[in-house]
Order: sequence, then structure tokens, then C-alpha cells
Amino acid sequence: MRLALSLGLLGVVALLPACTPAPSPADAAVPAATAPAPAEIAWRHGDVDDAFAEARDSGKPVLLYWGAVWCPPCNQLKATLFKDPAFIALTRQYVPVYLDGDEEGAQAWGERFGVRGYPTLIVLDPQRNELTRLAGGNDSAALTRALTLAASRRTAVSEVLQHALTAPQDVSAEDWRVLGDYGWEVDANRLAGERDAASLLQQLATAAPEPALQRRFALLALGAGKPDNAPTAAQRDSTRALLDAVLASPAEVRANRDLLGYQGPALVARASATPDQAQQLGTQLLGALAAADHALGDKADARLGTVITELALQRQQHPDQDIPAALKAKAQQRVAAADAAATTPHERQATISTAVYVLRQIKNDAAAEKLLLAELDRSQTPYYYMPELAELAEERGDKASAISWLHKAYQGAQGPATRVQWGVLYVEGLLRLSPDDAPAIETATTEVIADLAAQPAGYHQRTRQRFERLGGALQAWSRDHHGAESLTRLQARMTETCAKAASSTDSSAGCERWLKS
Repeated sequence: MRLALSLGLLGVVALLPACTPAPSPADAAVPAATAPAPAEIAWRHGDVDDAFAEARDSGKPVLLYWGAVWCPPCNQLKATLFKDPAFIALTRQYVPVYLDGDEEGAQAWGERFGVRGYPTLIVLDPQRNELTRLAGGNDSAALTRALTLAASRRTAVSEVLQHALTAPQDVSAEDWRVLGDYGWEVDANRLAGERDAASLLQQLATAAPEPALQRRFALLALGAGKPDNAPTAAQRDSTRALLDAVLASPAEVRANRDLLGYQGPALVARASATPDQAQQLGTQLLGALAAADHALGDKADARLGTVITELALQRQQHPDQDIPAALKAKAQQRVAAADAAATTPHERQATISTAVYVLRQIKNDAAAEKLLLAELDRSQTPYYYMPELAELAEERGDKASAISWLHKAYQGAQGPATRVQWGVLYVEGLLRLSPDDAPAIETATTEVIADLAAQPAGYHQRTRQRFERLGGALQAWSRDHHGAESLTRLQARMTETCAKAASSTDSSAGCERWLKS
């Protein structure tokens, strides 16, 4: 996957919650009609401990939102759901906390709550028991429904799951809805624990009382399992029956819209014994997605997502052929429509990376680069797009420009965690494109370590993951390019940084082992 997308756009698959019809926002408990309607969500920014103190006093649950300013689906939420008066009113039933990944201590909180990707919403009771978590890329109406339900709950979702696994016949319809709404794709094994997630979801698919919910869990189970390049005849038949049933139900297609769009091509392949079957089922999938898009207003960003699925099916079914001219033209039209429809900063941040992805899928890199360059002057986070420009330069053999874009992205990145993340991209680019320039590699890595030193309690979650990845790349580089002395100096600098972390109130365990393994 492309660099820019791996930073946030498709790192998390946005799945729509379960299939039970949703109550309208008007059915939710809201403040009295005489109370003035809030103009915006009353977020607490980063003060998680104080939020739980307020929750204990008020009895309200905590709604924790985990996001980042550059994250496309986070900006989609800001452009839509977070402006919806009904949703804003709903949040008054919670103590809402906005936890940006770059706020002080945010990465430690993210690790503590097991947050895997942006955006994620977690509902917790005043004692910090998790009531549910939701993928923030979900449809606005579905998120509103799920959070309306969660606002009055006091049973930990882990208890609900255990009950569903041991005595499913005694589980209430509401509890089953919570499990169906749950953001399994951003769970990071919080619920599954040591259990295999695919097997657990298949167990829920067998136990769930409603056919639509059974099928939802079955789809989730297939998505959680390892790709099977040679399914048995029985596996093909069961997958085909599952898809036929889901695609025949417009309500289920809408409820599982993004899951079907993202995983649909793989499911079509698993369900098909012949090319003709794959073609027929792919056409059926695209028709169902188009109908869902139409029912939801034919929004430009949704239609852009559908053409991604169509391109994936085309490549899967005809790997040795060029993309047909008609499909290229459709893709370009969808990009132009999405570009024109995105007028606010939040809308553009939510759309442009997807549009660039589509252009690159049809091998129109020139148009992709033009779109990115134009966005640099419009965007509030231009550094987000620069790694993509670096990748385009690298692919055409322009190593100097690729390194320059990565360096500009690093220098322009805002926020401690983001700066480390983009710094790692820059060093990795140097290792890949200029491996003989040991002084530049050491200097750049030293600068990234200094960025970490500025946040003594910052060696957590995404920051730790990036440093661990960088450590492996540096060790591989050292073996091939005689970099042992550089690594020794870098490790010494990291040891100093780790000592500061150890003396802080939040020790960064594992930091001292960097480059030693």
C-alpha cells in the first residue's frame, strides 16, 4: 500500500455497524426543548483523568475520540457527524474527550486503551470499563445509532461477549446489537485476547439469533482470517451463499457497505470456481454497492469508493490486461466529481488521498502528482501529502527529489508523534535511496531521537512501533554498509533519551533495548 495511505486512510477498514433497524436521532434522549441547542461538541482536549473524575460525579459514561489532524477519515467525521446537531445533542449524555495523537501523553493513553488506528471512538463507564468501541470511519447514521444505544449501558462489552459465547440463548437483543456494532477491526485483540479472532467471530455467527447478524459476523470472520488462496469446494459454496444472501438485501448491503467495498473482491475470488462465476458475482457486488450509494444520496466520496472496488475486481479477474478505457474514464470522472464536491478543509483532507489512490490505480501518475501539488497550497497539513510525492518521484527514478520531499515532509510535520512518524519515513528513505551516505543517515536518525527526547513519556504505541521498525531497518543497513559505528553512537543517544523517560512519571519500557537486539 502507498505511503500516504498507510499513514491513515486505509490503515483501518471502515465497517458499518449491525443490521437491526436504527432508531432515528429524534428517538434518542436529548436535553429538554427549553435548553439551548449546543453549537458544537463540548470536547475535553486530552484531560482524560479529569474526564473520568467528572464521569464519577455525574454518572455519565466517557466518550473518548482518538484522532489526528492529518487523518482523512478523522476529517470526514469533522466534516459530517461532528457538525450534526442531533449528534452534538447526543454527546451531552457523555463526558466527551478529544484525544489527538499528538497531544502530550496521548500515545501512552492510546496504548493503555488498546487503540490501533485513527479514528476510534471508545465508550467507558466511570470506572474505566469499556462498554463498546467503534470504528470512526463508520456511516454517520450508524454511529449515531450505536452511541445512542451505548449511552444508557453499564455492562462491559467483555462480559457481553463472554455471555454470548457461553450462553447465547440468554443474551438480550440489545447485547447482540452491541456485539454487532462493535469495532472489531479496531479491536487490537482487546476482546479476543489469546483467542483466534476469526474463530471467535465465526462462533458468534453460529450463535447469533438473527440471520442478518449471523451474516455480519460471518463476513467479519472472513475478513479477520488469513487469506486462503485455495479454498475448498465447501468453503467456496458457503462464501457464495453468504454473499448471495447479503447482496440480495439492500439493508444488509448498507449495513456492511464499507466492509463489502474493501473486502468484496477477495470474497468474490473465494466464492468463485471459474472466471465466469467471478465475473457474475463481481457484477452483482458492484450493482449492490451502486444501489447502496444511490440510497444514501450518491455522494461523490462514496462513488469514488465504489470505483476502487471495481478497479480491484478488474485487476483481480484480468491481471494481465490494461484497465479498459471506459473504466479509466469512469475513474477519472469520479475523481473530478469528488474533488469538486470537497470544498472545506476537512472535506478535502478526507477526499484527496482517495482520489490520488484512484488515479494511481489507473496509472495516471501525472494527474495524481498534479492533484497533490495543487493541494499543498490549500491544505492545512501539506506535509501529509509529501511522502506520496516522494513515492511518485522514486518510482520514476528521481531519487534526489524523493529524498527532498521526504525531508520537507519531516521538517513540516506538526506535533511530536507525527514528527517522529514522518522522521522515520525520511530516514527509511535515506536507507533505501542513499544507503552509502552514512553521515546523512546518522544525522537524520539523531534528529528523530532528539524529537523523541522532547517528549520523555512518548515512547508508546505508534511512536514505539515506528522506532522499532526503524531499528530493524538500521540493523539491516548496518550489515550491508558497514554501519556498526554509526549504530553504536545512535544507540548511546537513545540510551540517554531512555534514561529521561525512566525518570519521568511514565516510564517508556523497551526504549533501552532499541538497536541492541
